[in-house]
Order: sequence, then structure tokens, then C-alpha cells
Amino acid sequence: MALTEEQKKRIEENRKRALEIRQKKQVEQERAALLGGRYDEGAGGFIANPSNEAGGVQRKERSVFDGGHGSIGDGNRIQPAAKRIENDGGSGVEEDEESLEDFEHEATAYISQTEAQREYCVPLGTLQVCSFIEKDNPHKRGWSKMKLYSRSEIRRRARKRFGGKEGLIREREKRKEKRLAKDLNGVKDAFR
Repeated sequence: MALTEEQKKRIEENRKRALEIRQKKQVEQERAALLGGRYDEGAGGFIANPSNEAGGVQRKERSVFDGGHGSIGDGNRIQPAAKRIENDGGSGVEEDEESLEDFEHEATAYISQTEAQREYCVPLGTLQVCSFIEKDNPHKRGWSKMKLYSRSEIRRRARKRFGGKEGLIREREKRKEKRLAKDLNGVKDAFR
């Protein structure tokens, strides 16, 4: 059966498109091999090494996550060695094990949206501009993917927002007291 001119034209267009996609992937792989990660010049997402993708974690490709905010070691635990963080003023700020709060010493490098809002008092708008990875939801695979945020980035943004570690602790305590007062107010008539 002979192909029409329209079919031949469509086949040729598809072949060219496939060739372009293949060339883009090859350039991306060469770049990743050279720089150690996949780069996309967007804003806010989390990109990791292609070798990690076989482990079932899908990455949101929006921009490069700068590993300078904290190092991820075995088991996704935060490494206790001192890390250098560039703040918006341009000067480096030392962040070592002493600057971590008690619950952060053995914590994972990634946190969920709920934990970020509860522990670091970060609003949803701030989370939308933070880097994240997407992972299958552990409760049910069919549900939408779970976003995991970099703990070090969330910590840095929260401390900047509330004026340091002490300000963040004060804000967390204030919110805890507010929740307690609300709960007590809701059940005060329960025992009458």
C-alpha cells in the first residue's frame, strides 16, 4: 500500500521532532554528567542526580536545588558538619549543629507540607516558592504525589521571617498556646 503525500509529510515531521527530542536529551545528559545534576532554568523546583530517579522518586523539574543549604547523607539524614548558607544580604552565615533545634538533630532532610507549616510556621505562599521533590503518596499510590520540601531551606526561610532561631521558637509557642486556648474554649462546657 502506497503512502499519500500528506502521510509522508506527517511521518517526516514526526521523525524530525523525535530527532530534536533525542538531541535535547543527549545534551541534557552530557550537561548532567559534567555538572552532577539536571539543570532547568525555571524557578523553585528540586532537581537531583538522574541516578536517584530509578529509586521511585520523581523530581519536579523547575530549577536547580543548591546543595549548599545542607548536605544529604545516608538515609536522607542531615549531616551535622557546619554548612554555609548564603543569605539575601550576600554574606555567608554559619549553620552548625548547635544552631539546630533539638528535634532537628536526627531529622530527615525532607519534610512534608504539614510538618513545614506546623514546625516552622511557614505559610502556604512561602512553600509554593520553595524547592521540593515529588514522591508517591505512601498512604495510597493512586492519590496525587506528595511534595517533600528541603528542611534546610524551610528552616532558613522561617528564621529569616521570624528574626532568627529565638523568634521562630517564640512564634511556635505563641501558636501552640493559641491552639490550646481554642481547644479549651471549645470543650469548656463539656463537663457541666
